[in-house]
Amino acid sequence: MIQANVDEIRDVLTRTGQLLLQKYNREQPPQTRELLIERFNDANGWAEREIRKALEPRYPGVCWSEAELDAGKQADPEFGGAYWVLDPIDGAVHLHQGFAFWSTSLCLIEDGVPVFAAVYDANQGEFFYALRGQGAFLNGKRIGVARKTKLKDALLLTAPPNKVDVEPENVRYTSWSFGKLLPESTAVRMLGSVALQMAYVACGRMDAYWEYGREIYDWMAGALLIEEAGGSVSDVDGKPFAWGTSGVIAGYEPLRFSIQKVLAE
Repeated sequence: MIQANVDEIRDVLTRTGQLLLQKYNREQPPQTRELLIERFNDANGWAEREIRKALEPRYPGVCWSEAELDAGKQADPEFGGAYWVLDPIDGAVHLHQGFAFWSTSLCLIEDGVPVFAAVYDANQGEFFYALRGQGAFLNGKRIGVARKTKLKDALLLTAPPNKVDVEPENVRYTSWSFGKLLPESTAVRMLGSVALQMAYVACGRMDAYWEYGREIYDWMAGALLIEEAGGSVSDVDGKPFAWGTSGVIAGYEPLRFSIQKVLAE
């Protein structure tokens, strides 16, 4: 079993995140889609190289996923043993437009099961992490989900599909589900980084997160944070959150069930 060293991972993600702020957050926002994509590729590649260069010598033999942007390769575990799933800049549009709510997320999977998750918010200097069976933490202090049970009291989070041009069905589901849940809740927000939004659910700042799609790597770190913070995670049909999922609903169990019930109507 791989033992993730929380302190060294925190230091690596913190150093990389702060350098991303210095290198990219202060530039003039890109004026075209093409320039945004170019800057994304440059920053994402740089951050991934920095993190892998720092961690690979400390975890020899642990593989790295190459399928962050390929949902088709996320239907099953990529490797039989231990491997890392890294999103160097989750919510990268925010970084390049010069505002907050992007993060770096890292998840360690062993034998198909997430065992460690970290989400670092460079703007706020907040490091969320979870170890399976040992709880979830923010800057070293244990966190827990909010205990709201009524949907009408809840503050909900979601996100649009990553690739709207190739995911028209998920675009329709997102719009439809937003319309279903908005009248039933106190508020719905789309804040940016998926991993960071789920971390906000884990620490009780927001109450639940839902999203359609099949890119499980987007949710894996956040799902472990929420589970270890006392929450519940399923797919959008209420089935266990697992490989081949059709989306995610995550939050306190009674509230998660209420969201699932509304989406099933």
